[in-house]
Amino acid sequence: MKIAVLSDIHDHTTHLLLALEAAREAGCVRMIYLGDMVRSNTLTTLLREWEHPIDIVFGNNEYELEIFDQIVQGAPHATLHGDAGALEADGKRIFFCHLPSYARRAADSGRFDAVFYGHTHCADIQTYGTVLLANPGEVLGRQSAASIGVYNTEEHHFSVFPI
Repeated sequence: MKIAVLSDIHDHTTHLLLALEAAREAGCVRMIYLGDMVRSNTLTTLLREWEHPIDIVFGNNEYELEIFDQIVQGAPHATLHGDAGALEADGKRIFFCHLPSYARRAADSGRFDAVFYGHTHCADIQTYGTVLLANPGEVLGRQSAASIGVYNTEEHHFSVFPI
């Protein structure tokens, strides 16, 4: 399975739509969103335009948390995990959050096969033993080129794609 991994939209809906198109072209059938959408209209756009399952965590720049919760309750394909989430996909144990310090602790724990985080706005791929630790960069495209990540569960491989 291919999972799109996105972070740090910061309300840039034009780049969000390009990111979703890149995810579809890559064959992604699920998404993990790592925080910093900012406003609820961006979440509404994301849920309307992405038809596959999506797992969402908060970033440090979400300003309408109660509204986010209400919106996700009306979207059966979306799950809001709070500050961090974990799931299993194709036998891979995946942890995801916004902040790199939480991600490093999860990677160090050895309980997960893959750990994803955002916040830094810079794409990064590392391994801690057999644990993949990755950041997809930012959808925003302000501090670095706008990008998404794609995690291939079958190959246990993460790639970063410009949008």
